[in-house]
Amino acid sequence: MARIDFHVLEEASPQAYLNYVCRLTEKAYTQGCHIHIHTADQDMTDQLDELLWVFRDRSFIPHQSSCTQQELCAVTLNHEQLPEKREVLINLASQVPSFYDQFERIVEVIANEETHKQQGRERFRYYTGQGQQPTHLQVKK
Repeated sequence: MARIDFHVLEEASPQAYLNYVCRLTEKAYTQGCHIHIHTADQDMTDQLDELLWVFRDRSFIPHQSSCTQQELCAVTLNHEQLPEKREVLINLASQVPSFYDQFERIVEVIANEETHKQQGRERFRYYTGQGQQPTHLQVKK
């Protein structure tokens, strides 16, 4: 059974949301995890792709939009494809991805905005309906 955590942000701005995702990715990457960031759409993929290179002066998070089976990238991000062999899923889409059960750990990042929170509640109910026991973490600035 996967560990599922809902990270509910204190802030609602799109920039704060994406910066938090970068910090979360950096933390998992430095712990040696293979991470897949499942984005909502191509625009979000492009924004994160750029931000992961520059969000912090001394940070380096190598990442790609997709990987082949011959190469195993530490971090992948996209809204369509599932890479091979990932441990951590960071879900930024409004729905639970159909492949969520292939991960050891799932992090749902929720902005402090009503639509985001409602979609997060629906995903929380989905996971509990599947027999999962997600946890809730309130993230301060």
